[in-house]
Amino acid sequence: MTAVRNVEISLEDVKRALAGGSRVILQVRHGERPKMDPTDPTFGDSLPLTAEGERTSRLLGESLKEFAGDVQFVASPLRRTRMTAACIAEGMGVAGAEIPCAECLGNGTFYYRDTLEVLHVFTPPENFFPASIEYMNTGRMRGFNDLHESSDALERWLAGRFTARLMIAATHDLYIAAFLSTRGAYNERSRETWPRFLDAAAIIMAPDGSRSYALVRTGLSKGIVGVGAKG
Repeated sequence: MTAVRNVEISLEDVKRALAGGSRVILQVRHGERPKMDPTDPTFGDSLPLTAEGERTSRLLGESLKEFAGDVQFVASPLRRTRMTAACIAEGMGVAGAEIPCAECLGNGTFYYRDTLEVLHVFTPPENFFPASIEYMNTGRMRGFNDLHESSDALERWLAGRFTARLMIAATHDLYIAAFLSTRGAYNERSRETWPRFLDAAAIIMAPDGSRSYALVRTGLSKGIVGVGAKG
């Protein structure tokens, strides 16, 4: 029996889709950040990007510069995601880009029912990957909402606000993995295949109205945990 693999594409694939007339929503994981305090109930709300995170976020923007005339931004309210969106906009050459914040891309995500309960599920930090993968495999987890209903709500929210050719939505790794797992694009779920910094979930809306989904491997970072974190 053939294993079902992840659906992965590159930034060049995204650019080809855009050039071919498709519209694309990119849910982008923020750039590299410092190590997070695992007991922080805000999930590192005040953590900035590292200098490397800023640099690579600008590089992501530079790679998408040809679409600067028809792009919109939105970000999780957490500092690192706001910085990521701003750096991407800077790299694209979009001066003074409007970057609204949306709680549903951050700690107010559709996936969480109770953020404090989620924090308990992820304590100690070694529990993060096993618990996240169990949630994606079963669709349910203590402190979380139903996986599929949450992904549907997220996609409706994004699509309902999508007015440009390209949307950059700066968000977080778990939500990217959870979303793609319900869209048949993230099937080999493990720490090794986890979305790295600046990887993205793509919703590609073709000219005929069809939608496809993929994990975008940007190749801009090999990191999956904060700088200074073990493992």
